[in-house]
Amino acid sequence: MSSLTVKAFRFDAKSDFLPYYKEYEISVKGEDMLIDILNGIKKQDREFNFSNNQFVGVRVNSFVAPLNVRVKTLMRFLKTDVIILEPLSEFYAINDLEMDTNAFLKQLDCFAAFIDDDDKEQYKEFVSYYFASPAIEFEREYFGDSFMLFAAFLIKKYPHKRDDILRLCADENHGIWLHVSVRNTMLLYSKAVNVEHSIFELKRQILQYVPNANSITKREAKCVENLSF
Repeated sequence: MSSLTVKAFRFDAKSDFLPYYKEYEISVKGEDMLIDILNGIKKQDREFNFSNNQFVGVRVNSFVAPLNVRVKTLMRFLKTDVIILEPLSEFYAINDLEMDTNAFLKQLDCFAAFIDDDDKEQYKEFVSYYFASPAIEFEREYFGDSFMLFAAFLIKKYPHKRDDILRLCADENHGIWLHVSVRNTMLLYSKAVNVEHSIFELKRQILQYVPNANSITKREAKCVENLSF
């Protein structure tokens, strides 16, 4: 067992004007995970809060990490003796690491016409991908990378709805064209690399199947056509 210095983001939207950081010394064992650090802080400080949703990760030294990552793996990657814990998005923080997920859940409305309750549960598993996207920080109207991963899932499940789903993704003001790479943002997520692959594949399908969806798709399709030999 060893001791780890952890600086945790603290903020209560109901009472605090600005966030602050509080330092804790947490004992960790060889097989402990990130969730064990959070629970360790909770034991020391009952006022500390984080989401009970297993799919909501946190930022560790600015990287997005899942709660089931091993602490020793984290330390090996970060090469530091101090861990700084922050919510996935400070903008949406409501109580320490706990966040308001309404903006994420609202995106489900776009798919309301052809999804069932099981689909909705699948969408909720992509929550970290919504808040991990750098695009959300400067364009809060972006549907989110979670939306795109969900769209890719739906296209496989409902291939006859492919074009309708692609048109949703291609939205000029909120869609896939606002995506910013997460390659240097997400730490040890098994699906992280697949985000970029999924985004690329969706763009390819948009240009192939719905190239006239809007002015952006028409322009991009024209560029691809001009590059064709």
